[in-house]
Amino acid sequence: MENKHTRFDIVDIIKVGLKYKTHIFIITLIGMIIGVIAAFVITPKYEAYTIFYVPGNNSISKSLLAENNLENFMSYGDEDQIDQALEMLNSDALKDNVINKFNLINHYQLGGDTKYPKTKARNKLESNTEFKRTDNLAIKVAVKDEDALLATEMANYISSCLDSMRSKIRQARGQQAYELIKQQYQKKQTEVDSILQQLTQIRVQGIFDYESQSKVLSKAMIDAQTQVKAEEARLKVYQHYQNKLPDSTIIRAEARVEATKASYQSLKPTVANFGKLSGKYLELATRYELEQESLTNLQKRFEGAELDYRGFISQRFLIQKATVPEKNKYPDKTLMVFLFGLSAFMVSFLAVCYFEFVAPRFRE
Repeated sequence: MENKHTRFDIVDIIKVGLKYKTHIFIITLIGMIIGVIAAFVITPKYEAYTIFYVPGNNSISKSLLAENNLENFMSYGDEDQIDQALEMLNSDALKDNVINKFNLINHYQLGGDTKYPKTKARNKLESNTEFKRTDNLAIKVAVKDEDALLATEMANYISSCLDSMRSKIRQARGQQAYELIKQQYQKKQTEVDSILQQLTQIRVQGIFDYESQSKVLSKAMIDAQTQVKAEEARLKVYQHYQNKLPDSTIIRAEARVEATKASYQSLKPTVANFGKLSGKYLELATRYELEQESLTNLQKRFEGAELDYRGFISQRFLIQKATVPEKNKYPDKTLMVFLFGLSAFMVSFLAVCYFEFVAPRFRE
């Protein structure tokens, strides 16, 4: 008897199913009817979605100003950058922006005496949104709502919000770099201006171009010395033949000697001053050249940092903009009726099996 009540096979299960087929059918039919009613009672929700790629985190200045570097500017983000974008999409900051933008606390009927309305609105929004990576490394933002137009606007706004958040992060980092390089650039500009001012003061004292002036003064000194010696030699010859020459010739020769000596002596202060200032001039000129080159490099970096800070580029490559859905996504009426019917069938079938095979054991 115990063996009879405890052991059964698939044939016994089928026999029980056939025995109570009417009951099972009626219960299954009732389940399907409940499914139909539920499918029409539940408020339908529409789903709108947008798809976009995340660009790589490349510097604007390096991408646009450097030669043959536009390829990096047009590159898509890798998996790490996609994960970062998904993290931003799931952030409370972005949720709060959406809640405030579309007044979702009232839309979700969480106003009045509702406790923790913002937290509940966040949870409700999270349950109605889906952010996922596609097979081709794009990001899909899907939003469900009872209002098809609102779902569309929310999906597009979330995508735009992500763009704005990534831009603000980039701009904040760019501003820090811009301010640092700006300080260096201004400091270097002050140093260059100081050197230039000192050079100007030396130029006022007579040194304009060291190489050219050095050649001119050297030649002038040599020519003056040569002329003095030539006039002195000529005077000696005249003096040797003094008895044969008129006095006027000697006088003119002596006058020329004095004139050449005076010309030679007049050059000495200029040469001495040139020699005194030339060392300082060369030092400052060398420093000015080096600092000017450094300033030029800093200026390029400063301009690049300013472009990164003030320039704006979209932080997404939009593939598909959300459009108003024509058909509701939820609930799937056919699926719901099938699931309710299947559930009713399983419950009824397990119930008859229980009463036929399990319950008798407890009565013994």
